[in-house]
Amino acid sequence: MIRANRWAGRRQAFLLIWVGLVFGGCRAAGVAQESHRSDAEGVTVAMPAVSNVDPGATLDDSTLARLVQEIQPTVERSAGLVATSPLNVAATDEARLHDYLTEQITTQLSVEEAAAITAAYARLGLVPDSLDLRALFLALLEEQVVGYYDPKSDTLFVHERVGVEQLEPVLAHELVHALQDQHVALDEVQAALGERNDASTAAQAAIEGHATYAMMEWQFASMTGMAADLTGLPDLGASFENIDLTQLGDFGPAEILANAPALVREGLIFPYVGGLVFLQRLWKQLPSRTLPFGVDMPASTEQVLHVERWLAGDRPTTVEFTGSAEGWDIVYAKDLGELETRVFLTEHLGVPPWAERAAAGWDGDAYRLLRRGDAEALIWISVWDSPEDADEFAEAAAEAYARFYADEDREPDIARATIDGRAVVRILDSPAGVDLPAAASAFELHGGEDVGR
Repeated sequence: MIRANRWAGRRQAFLLIWVGLVFGGCRAAGVAQESHRSDAEGVTVAMPAVSNVDPGATLDDSTLARLVQEIQPTVERSAGLVATSPLNVAATDEARLHDYLTEQITTQLSVEEAAAITAAYARLGLVPDSLDLRALFLALLEEQVVGYYDPKSDTLFVHERVGVEQLEPVLAHELVHALQDQHVALDEVQAALGERNDASTAAQAAIEGHATYAMMEWQFASMTGMAADLTGLPDLGASFENIDLTQLGDFGPAEILANAPALVREGLIFPYVGGLVFLQRLWKQLPSRTLPFGVDMPASTEQVLHVERWLAGDRPTTVEFTGSAEGWDIVYAKDLGELETRVFLTEHLGVPPWAERAAAGWDGDAYRLLRRGDAEALIWISVWDSPEDADEFAEAAAEAYARFYADEDREPDIARATIDGRAVVRILDSPAGVDLPAAASAFELHGGEDVGR
């Protein structure tokens, strides 16, 4: 599945991009020989050859069906899910993929919503205000997609660009999505999350991380002839830290992805990387391999980034705006979550470790973009685990905005407060000399309790 956080809305297909597939070629030292080492210690990036596929085979439905039957038992064991009905598989080509993706984007992301989303992220300095969001997504997906599972037809599709030697990894990944759908109804999972941005990103990481994890274990087993267990490998988060994922892969260039805004790249790659690392760290502590679905699905990107938060049962605080914005139009309103807060800080500070530290401790947020004539204002409320966390974020945000608006007569008001015992940071980003109605920034805090495990 690919869904760039709130950008593309809910999708009905679960897509595999080549930057996700490359993880299947990342092998820990000692697992396989004659591999090409990357700069990241303990990781290699050579895709293993698949010996049980005839090099002269053609990508047709019968070949795909045979391969699915062959790999299914191993994939089911790694995924912890067993098929409840036969699995359908079919090949697709460039023209049919284009038509499918165009339909998905057209029906699920209106021109008006795309413009509102672009305006919100442009005000945060994360995308250019001239960005054609729908065109970017279509181009990205056409460049990157190598396979997808469509819940509507219960079918796994593989793109004809996939070489014979990569067929089985692609099928293994999409096979997991098919198994997930038979047990948890993936489209219903996404629909239930509605407009919740960060929670939806966390759910996507659980879904994609699970599929990538099982795909990698299948590849290890295929290479070694033995059962594979990724929990026995060094921490994958450290392994992937120094790899530029936009430069890897076997399905052609990634020029569009490499040149896309950082927010978009992170939204596409995080579910594969973040989800994979989350599951490895989680299952190292839970050998029973609790599946990340239902009540056990991560509730925020904070839980994905910090597995101890999932283990503790931490739930983020919900921030709800309660006042009207008299005289102003509400263009867009959502939450960022820890992941996108980190991206915001990284983009403007240029120091990832600083951004990560300042975003850690996130406990909930919400923002709303207002417009009156040519004037735009953004109100961003965030809740933090401790006063120290709130202070650290406020300081980093002040520096980020100072750099962002270095050439403009605009200085956001950043204030600290304690509300209902919670540490809060309020950011009012409005044009110089423009006053916002007090009610526009009124809000309430809900939830945030520890549900336990």
